[in-house]
Order: sequence, then C-alpha cells, then structure tokens
Amino acid sequence: MRTQSILAGGLVVGLTLVAGCGGPVNVQGKVVRDGKPLAGAQIVFVPVAGGQEAGDLTDEEGNFRLKNPKKFGLVPGEYLVTVSKMEYPPGMKVPGPHEMTMALTAKMRESLPVQYTTQDKTPLRVTVPRGGVTDLVLEIK
Repeated sequence: MRTQSILAGGLVVGLTLVAGCGGPVNVQGKVVRDGKPLAGAQIVFVPVAGGQEAGDLTDEEGNFRLKNPKKFGLVPGEYLVTVSKMEYPPGMKVPGPHEMTMALTAKMRESLPVQYTTQDKTPLRVTVPRGGVTDLVLEIK
C-alpha cells in the first residue's frame, strides 16, 4: 500500500514537471520611441499570473536581454511590461559617477508617458512562447 502511494505521488510530480511551463527561455528585443531606439530605459516584465519578474536596461541601440536576480530569461507565459526612463531636467549638468548624490538623483524626472511606467496602466502585454523570442520590438508612443 505504501509503495503504491509513493509511486502514485512520484507519477503526479513527474507529470507536473513534464506538463509545466518548463525553465526560463531567452527573451531579447528592442525598445523604440517614435521609431528610434530608446537608450537607457529600464524595462520590466511582470508575470500576469504572479511569479518572478525580469528586466534589463536598454543599450545605446535600445536593445535588451531579460534577466532576473538568478538567471537570464523568463518562464513562458503572459507578461505586463513597464518601461521607464529617468532624465535630469533640461539645462541641468549631468553629474559624473563620483559626483552622484541622493539629492541629485531626486531631481531626475520620468521622461515617458505614465501609462508605460506603471503596471496597472501599461498597454504593453507580451506572451512569451516556449521557444523564447529574440526579435521582440516594444513601441513607446
């Protein structure tokens, strides 16, 4: 009787692992605004069903490759996407790395429309397939 329970339990666990979403898959892409690459933007993918978020900072060409604190990639599924780009006000001298202070950081302002920067307003939704995606383009208007 105990052997049957152990075997049945093992079968359930094994089927759950096989039928589950699997491990993380590669997610890469580009963020553009008005058709031009958006450099220095923070992008975050938030799972609709809950779970581990992942993000990246776009490079000079607007490219990103998602990662979370443990690894690159995301588990396949549906995600809300937020994009934020903080900038200093026009005319303000941008401090160097050794001049940065909390007071100077507090002067930075969001440069993107608010609907892209918050989870409850973002129009950006992405379904990550089991094979991952390497050519995703996110358009900010």
